[in-house]
Amino acid sequence: MAQDEFVRRTGGEEWIPYWAAARARELRFQRCSDCGHWRHPPGPMCPDCRSFSSEWARASGRARLLSWVVVHAPVLPAWKDRVPYPVVLVECEEGVRTVGGLIGAAPEDLRMDMAVRLRYDGADASGCGDAGTAFRATRFSPI
Repeated sequence: MAQDEFVRRTGGEEWIPYWAAARARELRFQRCSDCGHWRHPPGPMCPDCRSFSSEWARASGRARLLSWVVVHAPVLPAWKDRVPYPVVLVECEEGVRTVGGLIGAAPEDLRMDMAVRLRYDGADASGCGDAGTAFRATRFSPI
């Protein structure tokens, strides 16, 4: 895939470090170099102090479950044998929220504020940014 196509499909150039970290099986978010505020989605300026100085810091991978939806109709033909599966919204320990898949629990076992952690095992992160593999790269499981 051409670089401009990758950028278009993955949220823009500001997301490139996020997907590069996912390929390396790391969860990284922007953190303001001046005030320390974590932010996601990425952007050019800190919403707290208005600084344009930031770094991509590694997150702990620990989070709590805020919300979820159970997918019953496969989004991609290759996923037809995976339904039903949950898509979760979590709040990471660092205060940022992100969306991902969930493994290791049945949809009926999910609870608000359930502690989860990031898991990369079994996920192919090599194609991060593509519709299918990007989603699988960020998965969580109950602690």
